[in-house]
Amino acid sequence: MSTILQIPNIPPYKRAPFVIALAGTSLAISLLYTPLPVVLLLAVPFFFYFIPRPFDLLLLMVFLIPFNFVFTIGSIPVAFELLKIVLWIPFLLSRREHGHSLRTSRYNWCFGILIGLSLLSILRSQELPFTVKEVVRFLSNIGLYYLVLNLVDSREKVTRILRVLMISVFIVACYGFYQFVIQDYGALFWIVNPRLTTSVAHYRDIFWPWRNRMISVLTSEMEMGHYFNLCLPIAVALWLSEGRGRLYSKWLMIAVAIFAGLLLTFTFAAWLALAATGTLFVLLFDKKRRWKLAFGELSAVVVAILLCVYGPLRPLVEDRLFGSSQASLGFDILTRLRMWIFAVQTWWSHPFIGVGLGNYQNLSWVVNFGQTTDISSNAGSTPHQFYLNLLVTLGVVGTACVMLVMLYSIRTNVALRASPQFGLLALALAFAITTNMFGGFGDDSNMFSPHAGYLLWMLLGLSETLHLLAAQRTADHKIAIS
Repeated sequence: MSTILQIPNIPPYKRAPFVIALAGTSLAISLLYTPLPVVLLLAVPFFFYFIPRPFDLLLLMVFLIPFNFVFTIGSIPVAFELLKIVLWIPFLLSRREHGHSLRTSRYNWCFGILIGLSLLSILRSQELPFTVKEVVRFLSNIGLYYLVLNLVDSREKVTRILRVLMISVFIVACYGFYQFVIQDYGALFWIVNPRLTTSVAHYRDIFWPWRNRMISVLTSEMEMGHYFNLCLPIAVALWLSEGRGRLYSKWLMIAVAIFAGLLLTFTFAAWLALAATGTLFVLLFDKKRRWKLAFGELSAVVVAILLCVYGPLRPLVEDRLFGSSQASLGFDILTRLRMWIFAVQTWWSHPFIGVGLGNYQNLSWVVNFGQTTDISSNAGSTPHQFYLNLLVTLGVVGTACVMLVMLYSIRTNVALRASPQFGLLALALAFAITTNMFGGFGDDSNMFSPHAGYLLWMLLGLSETLHLLAAQRTADHKIAIS
């Protein structure tokens, strides 16, 4: 008996993501306006539907990565990213029913160290609710890595996840274009990100005014840029594989929408990261055509610059480059320099294990919303630099573990590039993770945020999954030959 809702004339592999996403989004919106008894009434059938369908719940989670709806139960804010924890219930029940063993990773020892450092952060906490939230977010991302390893056991499931992800990011981009037209955040942004006063998350009660930069439903323009960078190579890979490179393919339309959205975020770190990764991959992996491709990339950059200088976006570009507002490049450079200096000083006092997740913000004296804050206000900020954030929170030990997982995931994906079945997807994942690492030099929302960080760890899990699938395929081939 099929476990997917019966909708006539739509193949099962196409109907499930849309049905799940529509139901999940409707439920998320309803949660914002209903009392707790009604929420529970809706949650019970939701829960029972997904108990025997953990992979379908994973698809719903993928769609909702950018739509991290927040609602309150009493005085406690609850975010939809907690589905990463809820998913373990149907997963473990399914494993118990079928008697399957837990598939693990080559990096178990790295994750063991990271889990230990995370739990140690709670013991060293200066603001327990906020620290617990940061630790839960980090550990749930590691848990998501293992869920992907165990729930995704075929290439078809990998592509189903990526298809749902692309539809989700296309909706995000379209809403961002709508924001740019109305020059405001719009109603959906405030539904997804309601203003709350809580010690679990800083700045939930206030927000920047509209800054003429695409943000869609995410929490910052910088995070939006990194999110688009993670999705763009996947859209291109689906265009080349499933769309067969056709100009009228929907995957090409999604890729163009993602690229346009990336430009409208005006996040120079994300722009430079994409350009640097593209240049690196062209020079390393296409020796026959690398100079032609490099010239094509340079031409695209020149065209983009000319459009910014002489096109309708020129006033926005000038304000971003030469203005003095909080959205200007000068403001970013001055505030980040101060943050980075303090981050290095703080890390040097705890070089090996850092100050712990969620503890740095309480120590930081930085420019916040244009005002100088002190420690007593509990309104500090992150270093806004990925590698400094890793060092100051997890120390040299934790940073080495995270970097090893990311670098070896890139290496593993690149090694699969010649595989007829997995090569294109693996190369797209390698490109996405590399771009994310380049982007980390200018910001830390590429990992320490509720959306881009969520997506990054899922892609790392998919990278390990492709490695295991390729290894299994090779082993089966050897057995067949023998």
